[in-house]
Amino acid sequence: MKINLSFIKKISASFSWLGKTRMTKKIIAVCSRCWAKVRLFDLKAFAQSPIYRKIIWILGIFFVVLVGYVIAIGVMIYGFKSQSSIVKFTGNYVPYPIGIVDYQFVNYRSYLAESDYIHHFYKATQMDSSVDYKEIDQQIIDQLIENKIIGTQALKYKVNVTKQEEDQVINGIIEQNGGQDKVEKVLNEMYGINLNRFRQLVNMQILRDKLNEKVIAKITVRHILIRVAENASEEDAAKAKSRAEAVKKEIEGGLDFAEAAKKYSEDSSSAASGGNLDPFADGEMVQEFSDAAFKTKVGEISEPVKTVYGWHIIKAEGRSGILQVKFADWISELKSKSWIVKLYKI
Repeated sequence: MKINLSFIKKISASFSWLGKTRMTKKIIAVCSRCWAKVRLFDLKAFAQSPIYRKIIWILGIFFVVLVGYVIAIGVMIYGFKSQSSIVKFTGNYVPYPIGIVDYQFVNYRSYLAESDYIHHFYKATQMDSSVDYKEIDQQIIDQLIENKIIGTQALKYKVNVTKQEEDQVINGIIEQNGGQDKVEKVLNEMYGINLNRFRQLVNMQILRDKLNEKVIAKITVRHILIRVAENASEEDAAKAKSRAEAVKKEIEGGLDFAEAAKKYSEDSSSAASGGNLDPFADGEMVQEFSDAAFKTKVGEISEPVKTVYGWHIIKAEGRSGILQVKFADWISELKSKSWIVKLYKI
């Protein structure tokens, strides 16, 4: 059979200096022989040969055994809730679904990864005798479902975690706890995980925090507190309100709010910083205080607000986020609106 090698000759001709070498001639000769064997191979005849039928028969048996094995392990997982070594080994390679969240699968491998390190922690701390593992495992499945929802919302709001952010958190933990060797030892002894697995947990926590920060509305305020005792008389409460109103008038007359807080506020934890409070979401403070803070426009000062602590004057300093709701309440609402199917019952 004559083999057309024009395409090979064209390639070698483009490298004239190479085409003159013995190596090129040897390559052409080897290619010629290989191509000739391929051309001579009769696939149709091979398909009718006994060896072909044997190969198909062996592959068929292997496929049936494999499917049977996968089904048997599935029965052990879903029916008997087995966590034997062979079940765990297979579960790490076969994506058995244990739940569906809006057409996204939660697989058994993720469940094993979470339950292993949590169970290991309780045993390492000798708390396993007082722990209801069924309840813990159910919480793990619920958390995995929640993680899928968080992942979906992160895509929606274009929130992601960079390697640099992971490194920053992990390096901080390493520095605060005596170095990488000590951290890895603790992770292994207390949780049975390595640093790479710990990185995955850190990634999810950072993602939650960043999503919380971007989506959930938070407000930064300064406040002045004029205390009123819980059992104070109406007269004492009225006097405290009058004092609060007088302070507000003094601020409206030109006194800087921060200076007024240092001078008049009876909240010892914030007075020294000019009444400054950390950013908070709706409902994270006493409700009357939270409602008044979110109703006050940035740069403006509220009327005196009564809470169990006394009378507050609030100045709104800044706002961030989108939704005026607690993060946990938002996630719960998303869960209630999601299509969730639990395939693995504890």
